[in-house]
Amino acid sequence: MTEDGARAAVAGTLRYDPADPFAVELILRPGRESITWIFARSLLADGTQSRAGTGDVRIRPNRSHGRAVVTVSLSSPSGRADLELPRSVVARFLSEIEAQVPTGRESDSVDWDAELRTLWRTPNP
Repeated sequence: MTEDGARAAVAGTLRYDPADPFAVELILRPGRESITWIFARSLLADGTQSRAGTGDVRIRPNRSHGRAVVTVSLSSPSGRADLELPRSVVARFLSEIEAQVPTGRESDSVDWDAELRTLWRTPNP
């Protein structure tokens, strides 16, 4: 849904990479360009049960036209959008990533040595 309340379909994909176990990606394709939002896996899971998030990404369970949905509200300097994802799709996605990396075991999937090497190479501002 746009700011003026109009509804428009937008192609999108939820993506999870076990190499970055704490994050999920929501890749939107409103036109020729894709837009990727990265946010916490736990935020998506929490938002399927109750309102979750502060700032640029807020997620909540909802009903729309009689369907169970998860509303993902995104805001940036260039605008705001409310996306309605079928709750069954989000639940299946969360179930699949839970099978890959169980909640609470995300740290086991992190290559901490590689993370430290990246930090050491990053110049301080």
